[in-house]
Amino acid sequence: MEKPAAFRLLPILVCSAVVLHVPWESEKRLNFIAVGQPVRDIRPTRMVQPTSASPRGRAPGLAHGFAVPMALAGAAAAFAARSQRARAQGRTACASGGDVGVVLLSAGVGKRMGASIPKQYIKLMGLEIALHSFDTFLDSSAAEIVVVCADEWQYVFKDHLAKRSADCEVKFTNGGNERQDSVRNGLAELTTPIAAIHDAARPLLTKEEFEKVVEDAREHDAALLAVRTKATIKQATGPKDSFVAATPKRKLLWEAHTPQVIRADLLRKGFEHAEKEGLEVTDDVSLVELLGEKVKLTEGEYTNIKVTTPEDIAVAETILKQRGFVAPSD
Repeated sequence: MEKPAAFRLLPILVCSAVVLHVPWESEKRLNFIAVGQPVRDIRPTRMVQPTSASPRGRAPGLAHGFAVPMALAGAAAAFAARSQRARAQGRTACASGGDVGVVLLSAGVGKRMGASIPKQYIKLMGLEIALHSFDTFLDSSAAEIVVVCADEWQYVFKDHLAKRSADCEVKFTNGGNERQDSVRNGLAELTTPIAAIHDAARPLLTKEEFEKVVEDAREHDAALLAVRTKATIKQATGPKDSFVAATPKRKLLWEAHTPQVIRADLLRKGFEHAEKEGLEVTDDVSLVELLGEKVKLTEGEYTNIKVTTPEDIAVAETILKQRGFVAPSD
């Protein structure tokens, strides 16, 4: 007969009790992982060479500042509940305490910005655009983050990690030819039962929005942040035609944002189906829709804009100032 969850948690509780007496400040560590390398404080095994698009192609130093404080009773109850739900759905809960992993897409070029570097590495109030949402995920309940970016840009995230603490594991992998390929590369590195896919070019995501869409995904298996369309939309008669074929009802239209949060095994199934049928999609939940599955619309904020043009940067700065964001001193 299977032992009750409380008995199975005894080894975890004992280990946790032993660790709790250690002063936090003396035991802080941050583990970041390059794909295929073991989980420990590491330096890259090779130096990253500069490229013409990279302002400095240097390898980062060691990161530090990792702490996982645990309240025994609360953690035991939460983990037991997650484990019970996970077994009922045929998956396992993460022992680290989180069931959600983030794939942060930061491999795009951003030609419409007209800049000499990818748009996500342009500074927005003193911090790279990609780091704004990266910080949001580091401060959230995410158990792990997979950053999808070119090798020469990994230092942006690693240098930032060295300046702060985090409670989740950070990994890196490269992008693909298309967005769909980059998502699949990131998904391959996730170990969590739920995957949240986010575009690094959306720097204004709030922690509250993230947690809200994650809760909907837990309940419905797939959900995305979206906002109700304000404008009247016209459907054309063809891709190159400039004649109106139809006017969809505005009250039924939503503008898709990210994160798009999907049960990982369902998303993998969607990729397999798309590859078999030769399908291409421009967002992640479309893979689930093509399987005939329902996707929950989670109402987000209009401020969760995608920074695409120089004008968008000015708008994003205004929003950050209204939120009281203070640019980093260094």
